[in-house]
Amino acid sequence: MCSLLLEGEKMNIWINKLLDKKNVFKNITLQDKNLYEKYIVDSEYEANVWGGNFTYLWSHNFSKNLTIYKTMINDMLTTFILTKRGRLFLPCLPFGKGNPDKVLNVLIKCGNICSNWNKESKYLHKSLVNPVNTPQLTFLKQAKLYNKHFSTEKLSGIERHYSIPKLVNLSGKEFSKVRNRLNKFNKTYSNSIIRKYENNDFSEVMNLGRLWEKTSGKKYKRIIDGFYFEPIIKYSKELNHIILVIELNNKIIGINTAEILSTGNGWGCITKFDNNYSGLSEKLTIEMAKEIYKKSPHVKTINVGSDLGSKGLSFFKERFRPVLNYERFALFYR
Repeated sequence: MCSLLLEGEKMNIWINKLLDKKNVFKNITLQDKNLYEKYIVDSEYEANVWGGNFTYLWSHNFSKNLTIYKTMINDMLTTFILTKRGRLFLPCLPFGKGNPDKVLNVLIKCGNICSNWNKESKYLHKSLVNPVNTPQLTFLKQAKLYNKHFSTEKLSGIERHYSIPKLVNLSGKEFSKVRNRLNKFNKTYSNSIIRKYENNDFSEVMNLGRLWEKTSGKKYKRIIDGFYFEPIIKYSKELNHIILVIELNNKIIGINTAEILSTGNGWGCITKFDNNYSGLSEKLTIEMAKEIYKKSPHVKTINVGSDLGSKGLSFFKERFRPVLNYERFALFYR
């Protein structure tokens, strides 16, 4: 108990120190959704890295290990994360209008802020932005001062984007395995029901999350959604988040969540299921693609995130034939 109090006291010291910076840093709230979406749309680089959207950034408010803040630097909306041990860094690039040189100048200012801060908290040689993906890095490298001030380190895993029209149609040999597993599920569990999430499903969905962690979740120990799973479900209406559940004999056995982002792309957030039902995971993925296509036919891709180097998850995602596979990088300030 004492150690927990000490950790809490350390966190409060760093938070108070940051907020004492002439009120420059502000907490991110639900009311910032429109603000973030406007600046994300205005961005001149591809703002399509999995973690670079309002819902994910806002959900960091519910983490016990860090706090998240916003501020404006050179008219760009910039997001900072402060860990409980005092490390300061950016979870994504600054949002807003700006060519490569302008974005880089903002990052240089961020680099100075974080470097000076992290010297005191003794976090040296840590990344400034984590992560950026391939098209974002290509954009940054066009800036004249990039090589002088920045370097990168490749992160594990590949960020994958599925084609929604292809998943809706599932035609051709490339999707034969998915079709087979889907057909088997539909035949075996013909009385299953796919429907939209309702508020009174909350407790059952949380229980499903705990079951998933004990079973399928053990295979993917590096995939941690503990801090964002509950708040995204709880505030799904305010976030315009899509949640589908699969019910069998009045029991929820699977859940899939997604969002249509302001960029016009789909964002695949959470998939949890009881692994006793073969083909359930494929069923959840395809039904979500159909739902997005029905709501917004113009949305062509859905970003389902990185496999973080997990061979099993990588193999599973390849079944859906991603049309974009982006490497991920940590950006370091020299």
